[in-house]
Amino acid sequence: MFSKADTHMHTNYSDGVMTPEEMVDYIATETDLSVIAITDHDTAEGAFVAQAYARSHAPHLDVIIGQEVTTKEGDVVGLFVKSTLPSYNTALEAIEAIHAQGGLAVSVHPFSRLSTFNNMKGLGSKIFTLPLDAVEVRNGFPGNIFSNPLSAFLNRHRGQCLAELGGSDSHVPFTVGQAYTRFYGKTAEDFRRAVENRTVEACGSLWTPRSLFRLTSAVLKRGWSPHTQVYSD
Repeated sequence: MFSKADTHMHTNYSDGVMTPEEMVDYIATETDLSVIAITDHDTAEGAFVAQAYARSHAPHLDVIIGQEVTTKEGDVVGLFVKSTLPSYNTALEAIEAIHAQGGLAVSVHPFSRLSTFNNMKGLGSKIFTLPLDAVEVRNGFPGNIFSNPLSAFLNRHRGQCLAELGGSDSHVPFTVGQAYTRFYGKTAEDFRRAVENRTVEACGSLWTPRSLFRLTSAVLKRGWSPHTQVYSD
């Protein structure tokens, strides 16, 4: 049995527009994802809320506690962390802190150069040597149309051949799962085992034109605030 995981998304605990509960409700009813991770910027609190809510309202959906950790060298996502981590000067410090909590360290959008536009900064060539567990080679944000294949090529031919993940990097519900990771099994532990064994597969697409239209329309119509629900028709 193969399943889908989306392990890169944001709620209104950082710069997303949906609450953790809204996100879980949408994903549980509108997608075929089995595993998700909430990876808010510099906080894991939204992930704890989502995990607790899913256990009582969507028990078929496994929620991993995650966080997108800011470093001066680029962003690192921690999966299966136990508590919120601070920001760090170096990526190595962040990776070591994630590992100290028993988590997996992922380089997300490693070759993105969009930090001046949307605070998206990757580790670049540092993925060749840092003790990472995985690299995101399919990020759903449309600006990564060229950096995604570059990340995959360099990881395979110049890097460490790390496990390759797909993540939507969603900040609104209707882009969740458009980029995803395929793995053997069903649960979060199955997903973790697949990452550790490097048997995962990055799949899916960039955010679709329809999603971009809905996003633009929603922002123009309702404004971008932490409590805006943009997926209601």
